[in-house]
Amino acid sequence: MQTIARANRVYDDEKENGLIVDYGNVYKQLEKAYSVYGEGGRGNGGSGGKTKPGKPVEKLIELELELKKAIQETKQYLKSLKFDLTELIEAKPMAKIGKLKDAADCVCLNDKTRATFEIMARNVFRKYKALFPEAEVRAYIKRHNAIEAIYSLINQKVKTADVTEIMMELQSIVSDSVSLKKIEASEKEEVYIDLGSLDFDKLKAAFSKIARKNTVVYDLKQAINQKLQQMLKENPLRIDFYERYKKIIEEYNRGKSLEDTLKAFDKLNEFIQDLSIEEQRAVRENLNGQEALAIFDLLKEGKKLEPKELKAVKKIAIETLEKLQTEKLKIDKWREKREIKAQVKNIIHDTLLYLPMTSYSDEEVESKSTSIYQHIYSNYYGGGKSVYQRQNILI
Repeated sequence: MQTIARANRVYDDEKENGLIVDYGNVYKQLEKAYSVYGEGGRGNGGSGGKTKPGKPVEKLIELELELKKAIQETKQYLKSLKFDLTELIEAKPMAKIGKLKDAADCVCLNDKTRATFEIMARNVFRKYKALFPEAEVRAYIKRHNAIEAIYSLINQKVKTADVTEIMMELQSIVSDSVSLKKIEASEKEEVYIDLGSLDFDKLKAAFSKIARKNTVVYDLKQAINQKLQQMLKENPLRIDFYERYKKIIEEYNRGKSLEDTLKAFDKLNEFIQDLSIEEQRAVRENLNGQEALAIFDLLKEGKKLEPKELKAVKKIAIETLEKLQTEKLKIDKWREKREIKAQVKNIIHDTLLYLPMTSYSDEEVESKSTSIYQHIYSNYYGGGKSVYQRQNILI
């Protein structure tokens, strides 16, 4: 009995009903045992009665009605987004891929429409599993499979978490205007996409001609979001970009028409261009990479410096980073070693003592030392690893 009870146990929202697998007709033997020794015989003269207990499962009709309702609600929601699920179900094999992409494009109108569909689809999946493999489920197989196909398509990129695939699709729109780069890393060769070479005018012209605009905008938003998360890790003072991005997405999520989609596309394009300019700032500032740029930004935050002072601060930023990278940051798990952490703090503080005295008081040196230590602690893991060893797209 314990074995069957465990097999039939329901776990969280993903499993509404259990399925008992009865090897060797155990359940029939269990019923006989109940009729002799269990409580089932009390109504017929004691433990020796022949009354059998009722089956411990919900009526199949109730499960079928729940599945039917879940599918109907999902179908109606897709219809409100201007897609008819019946067209996908009845489409010929060669036309099914096109219909699937049309469905995904309708669902991807904005984050809310996509999330709502996903919730409704998962409800269908749960109800379907609850009824499967009973014969009553057969009438709903095609509709279930169609909903599952749409769900799988829109979540394909999420499952792989590969931004490169998203950008490759954009590349197919703008032909050769996006360049691929191979960078030799210490452990393996990575392939990156350089959005800095993206021809935005060409992209805009191509975008105006394609049919499935919602999907392109959603994919572009996803790529930008992952890129922005990386940039924020590299440099916490880029928070203004994040705030601007949030406003764009808020407007995007309020959109309900083609005109709103076009506006979102234009704003995302402009945002990418500004991100590209920001990524190139390290070169313009004559700093050797994003790591030195982040320290430089922390040092000059809230300060108005003369050109000569700026030059001195840049030098301090570079020296601070080089001293740390040469020795302490190479130590594996340095953040778990109290002595090493103290040494990192001392290196930062001692180097910052050479900041221009006319612009930095002793209190400000202490404050800046703390800010830079917190940045180093958050972004350098030890053993030469850091958030700057990125595995996403380049802009």
